[in-house]
Amino acid sequence: MTLPRRSGFTLFELILVLIILVTLAAIAFPTLEAMVSSRRLQQSAERLQNELLEARVEAMKTGQAQVFRATINGNTYTIEPWLSGNEDSDASAGATVMSASGVVETERTSTGQVALSSISTDGDAKQLDNDVQFMGIETLVDARNALEIQKSGESVPMAGVGTASTGGISSPLLVYPDGSSTTAQIILADTRGRRMAIQLRGVTGRSSIVRLASVDASSIAAIANPAPSKGGW
Repeated sequence: MTLPRRSGFTLFELILVLIILVTLAAIAFPTLEAMVSSRRLQQSAERLQNELLEARVEAMKTGQAQVFRATINGNTYTIEPWLSGNEDSDASAGATVMSASGVVETERTSTGQVALSSISTDGDAKQLDNDVQFMGIETLVDARNALEIQKSGESVPMAGVGTASTGGISSPLLVYPDGSSTTAQIILADTRGRRMAIQLRGVTGRSSIVRLASVDASSIAAIANPAPSKGGW
């Protein structure tokens, strides 16, 4: 008599399938992790580019320059009104000025004049994604940039390209009310050594994002002068 054939899988077959699945997951996971990490770098660059565009709009609206600063080899940065000392006479309603009671905004009165309001304003630090950092910021120090920095009482970087890529807070990157800005390159890097740069054209204030060559991830914080992509900027 022929016994009926049993359906289902043996324990050996189940173990074999599990081994295959674990092997495939081990192969796929690094690739997936790399894709996610690369996307974080791209998103950080795009978000920062959008915030610089918003700062340009704000500068044109209020008549007050905006300033960008970042922590080199860190992921924190600020974009806030530039306080050079003459905001109350030059800026429009909505500008930020220094008064006896602190840093406040200006407002337009019923007579059409610009006056101080009671609204205090504090610049809050922003952050890139956790595995993305500012690797370096290169700013072209021209006469206008130097004059604004002098008016604020800060030290003017040496003429030419003022680099801030060895740690600490970067030199001021200014966005002006006429839509122009400091000519600059902001270099971001992730934990895998991939790099992207936001490049600002000073005359137009426009920005673009470019991908730079990757570097050794273990030496990111030690690099003093990251080179731009082939062809320059």
